[in-house]
Amino acid sequence: MGSASSKAAKAAGSAARQYPSRSPLASAATNTPAPSPNATTTNAAPQPPAPSAAQQPGPTVRPAPSASGSRDAAINLDASDPDFAQSLRNLGPVQPNPTLSPTSAFNQNPAAYQADPRLNPAVLVLSARAELASQADAEIAETGRRGRENLREFLDVYTIRQILTFREQGRSNDAIEKHLSLKKGVVSRLGTDGVFGLIQESGRAEKEVRMV
Repeated sequence: MGSASSKAAKAAGSAARQYPSRSPLASAATNTPAPSPNATTTNAAPQPPAPSAAQQPGPTVRPAPSASGSRDAAINLDASDPDFAQSLRNLGPVQPNPTLSPTSAFNQNPAAYQADPRLNPAVLVLSARAELASQADAEIAETGRRGRENLREFLDVYTIRQILTFREQGRSNDAIEKHLSLKKGVVSRLGTDGVFGLIQESGRAEKEVRMV
């Protein structure tokens, strides 16, 4: 006699134990169906869409090279800087450093400081030479006219030699001027004795006029 639970326990203890022949993971992998080759996996990277015809870049246009051996207006315009040139025009003339010489400063009124050309030494010399030449021509034109006292003032080389020769002979200035028809005071312009004299070189009979 006994209870039903004790009888079931005895029957379970007397029965032989049975172990599974496969692991649970292997049986699960066998029962899972294989994915179709056309199916896409969720872990793959997304592919970018194909670009359309409107988004594709067009061909690059390059101008034809134009080489020139000389500078023309187009080259000068391309090499110039219009902004920099406009800045210089807007700036205008600039005063230099005030510590510099005043003569190097920008002259606002150049006409006020322009030298008189009549006071130019070179112009004065040329003007005096032209005036003396005209007086000598007028004196030569008056020479030989009758009824006039033709006293000369301008001397040539021959007349100067005569004056120096008369001086060596001891004649006075007045006598020399009267003998050669010279104006009064012309002989004294040659200076005192010793300034001019006649020098005779060896081997030459004639004397030359030289300044001592």
